[in-house]
Amino acid sequence: MATPYFPTFLLLLFLSSFTLLLLTLLPSVSPSLPSSFSSSPSWPSPSCGPAQAWAVRLDAGSSHDIEDNAGSDYEDNNKERRSVHLDAIANRVAEQAGLQNQGQIGQLEGHYLLCSVKPGRGSFADIWSERVQPADVLAAHPHVLWYSKDRVLSRSKRSVAFNDPHYPKQWHLHNDLNKGLDINVTGVWERNITGQGVTVVVVDDGVEHTHQDIQANYSPEGSYDLNSNDPDPMPHPDVHSDNHHGTRCAGEIAAVPNNSFCAVGVAYGSKVAGIRVLDGPLTDSLEAVAFNKHYQVNDIYSCSWGPDDDGHTVDGPHPLGKAALQYGVIAGRKGFGSIFVVASGNGGQYNDNCNYDGYANSIYTITVGAVDENGRMPFYAEECASMLAVTFSSGGNKLRSIVTSDWSMQHGTGCTESHTGTSAAAPLAAGMVALMLQVRPCLSWRDVQHIIAFTATKCDSTADWGRNGAGFYHSHQHGFGLLNAWRLVNAAKVWESVPFLVSYQSSTNKEDASIPTYPDQLIRTWKVTTADLKQSGMETLEHVAVTVTITHPCRGNVEIVLVCPSGITSVIGARRAIDRDPAGYQDWTFSTVRCWGEKAEGQYMLKISDHKEPTSKQCAAVGVLKQWALTLYGSSMTFSEVKERQMLVEEAMSGKYLDSSFSLPCPPGLNIPSEIVSPFTSNSLKFLLLLGCFALFWSLYYTLEVSLAHIYLRGLFCMGKRRGAHRNRRGHRGRGLEEAMEDEEEEEDEDRDSGVELLTVLDSEAKVALLNGERTAT
Repeated sequence: MATPYFPTFLLLLFLSSFTLLLLTLLPSVSPSLPSSFSSSPSWPSPSCGPAQAWAVRLDAGSSHDIEDNAGSDYEDNNKERRSVHLDAIANRVAEQAGLQNQGQIGQLEGHYLLCSVKPGRGSFADIWSERVQPADVLAAHPHVLWYSKDRVLSRSKRSVAFNDPHYPKQWHLHNDLNKGLDINVTGVWERNITGQGVTVVVVDDGVEHTHQDIQANYSPEGSYDLNSNDPDPMPHPDVHSDNHHGTRCAGEIAAVPNNSFCAVGVAYGSKVAGIRVLDGPLTDSLEAVAFNKHYQVNDIYSCSWGPDDDGHTVDGPHPLGKAALQYGVIAGRKGFGSIFVVASGNGGQYNDNCNYDGYANSIYTITVGAVDENGRMPFYAEECASMLAVTFSSGGNKLRSIVTSDWSMQHGTGCTESHTGTSAAAPLAAGMVALMLQVRPCLSWRDVQHIIAFTATKCDSTADWGRNGAGFYHSHQHGFGLLNAWRLVNAAKVWESVPFLVSYQSSTNKEDASIPTYPDQLIRTWKVTTADLKQSGMETLEHVAVTVTITHPCRGNVEIVLVCPSGITSVIGARRAIDRDPAGYQDWTFSTVRCWGEKAEGQYMLKISDHKEPTSKQCAAVGVLKQWALTLYGSSMTFSEVKERQMLVEEAMSGKYLDSSFSLPCPPGLNIPSEIVSPFTSNSLKFLLLLGCFALFWSLYYTLEVSLAHIYLRGLFCMGKRRGAHRNRRGHRGRGLEEAMEDEEEEEDEDRDSGVELLTVLDSEAKVALLNGERTAT
């Protein structure tokens, strides 16, 4: 009974084996979804590497072309049918080429990714795949319009990397230890914003322009040596080896990257020049020349110096220096204004204050202070109400300093890790301003100040931050906050120039008011009305200044506070414990930026108090306010426009304007006459004078020598001729009278013609004549 079932069993076994064989030989097909149902791109499976994938573009044939039809439903249905038809073609092509269809590539209709199949070694499919090359099948297939084997593309992130050995130590550029505590510049570099087209001049003790990190970016056109009065600002070796200061500052700004040496500058695409002026006596006139030297070539003047930071000096630019600063912001950079960046000072350990530094106190400068790598005020930093912002520098003994280029003279290595103080902070700020000017060259000197106030960020929560009436935060320790290169550049990209600078000055209030002892105060107020501002058109404030004349036996005991209409206070004249100077203040101007952006109209209050020491007899006398005056600087920009700019700046921080082709028009600037440059310096004139004296002496000597030689030769020739003639006449006695007369005439003609012959010829002729005479005589 089991026999009839045996053939059936064999038949089932045969069919099963045949099915398994087919499954082994045929590649698996996974139909792709139509594009209308798929919104995400399909990629090869993990087993399908890039070198095993093929991209093809298929043609569905003319019978499936989309016909023009007004009905949207018809178009959608037609598109769906076309997509299904392309999927079917892709499956057939993949099957014929020994590949596997991975589906449509993204949203590219008709483009498919076909993946190689890896069958077991030694199988029939493996043997078939070796015989059939996908490239041959795809090249000959009628439905394949284009094909390409997928390859791994070489792509890298647009991040910056330098081979300069000390770049990893430049924490102020990229702080890997304390994230966020750096100037945030790498994102700007990635967009090729490096300060190109901008020149920063370092006004200092010289710049070693042959340095490896400086030479390629050195600008001889913007450089000069005012100490030696020649065009070369190369520093001179000194006894204390201190003349490396300017070279270090220049390296911070524009040190060349990727030269396998030292470090990188913050604006390494900019040019750097040097004005050597601090290696000798500095006068008011010399300082004025430095501030305006090559003012159409140099855009930014970096000044990491100032009066003595000793806690009792009150000094600043004198009349010529003040005039040069004012002229620079008016006529420099084709009328956009030279940008003066100054260091706030290093007198913190002496309780010094930068409001007693006339350079930091000036409205024409950008006063920059310092914070350490933790974002805190270091021991040497000074406070003042006129400080605009801070950036990074050195701190205590255990904190890192600034890494930058160094001179190679007097055992210098060309690189240093110990650049310190606000001297290191100011060049960093100057470099960041160079980045701003690359994206918007027509920024005025006041535009730069505004952008700093709008973009600086708060740091050090322990500082005395105050929020003014316009919403700006400011502290006496850090100004408006930390400079941030990313924020500065993005704001510069969208910044429209502010209106012209206008000012208002009160009348000079002369009085002899005694200054009471603290906690009592001498209070003076001045109300500014709309009518007062109507003529100038001032709406909002920038700088506010108070000029005072005060007598006091110990002026360091006096404290002066200004209160703006919004109520924010500025300590414009801070106490200084070691200032015992009895000279007081003679027409000294204190300034503040803490009222920036506020409405100019309102009441201003001046509070003056005397913090006497009970035990000090020297300071017992009463101080007296002799006179005072209030000066407001601002523009016609309204308060609402200030708020609108704040919102615009914050909107730009995403970088969308920087990444796009967005660009505001830039006016060409004024046609400023070229700087009058003498072609000769005093040194070159001295050299030319010496050369002229030498040439004159040599000419006189040569003329005298030739004249004497000529006289001597004529005398010698004439004497020889006379002797020869005398002997010839003696030899001609037997000849006739007529022949003798002819001979004498010929001799006279020869005597006249031979006066210009050379010495050797004359000697020869004389000797021949003598010999002839002797022979005739014999």
